[in-house]
Amino acid sequence: MEIKTERLLIRPFQTSDAEDAFEWRSDPEVNRFMPYPCDADIEETRQRIEEWIADGDKYAIELKGAGKVIGDITLEWSEKCGLYELGYNLNRRFWRQGYATEAARAVIEWAVSERGIRDFTAYYARDNAASGRVLEKCGFVPEYNAQYSRDNGRTVFEAIVSELHIR
Repeated sequence: MEIKTERLLIRPFQTSDAEDAFEWRSDPEVNRFMPYPCDADIEETRQRIEEWIADGDKYAIELKGAGKVIGDITLEWSEKCGLYELGYNLNRRFWRQGYATEAARAVIEWAVSERGIRDFTAYYARDNAASGRVLEKCGFVPEYNAQYSRDNGRTVFEAIVSELHIR
């Protein structure tokens, strides 16, 4: 998959993206609501990227023209809810500029036109209102409350699960 938008290129990860990815994967503020801990060092990020390449379900969000990877985005089947789950993460230096919304919309449009996917889900921590706004701008509607955790359940987040159904 390769998707071009006005400002972004969404493409498979490459091992050479490790330095850019480490910027947000090691940032506690970016990681605040993520279900996984921060990467401890760039080698951990490299290993993660190798897993993403092998799995093929996580994509780099690259800033067009700059060649800088500023985040990641996933679209994968969720057995739990029977819908395609959208997820994203962005380098803090690029927050509040519309990049997450632009990337999410582009992936949804690609999924509909290229794969015939019409039913999506996504969740976010109740305290992460910015992520909720991204989903709202993409047409997601809150469906129910849930919880998710990290650190083997030591940190629990109250979450809102949203869905998008395109007819």
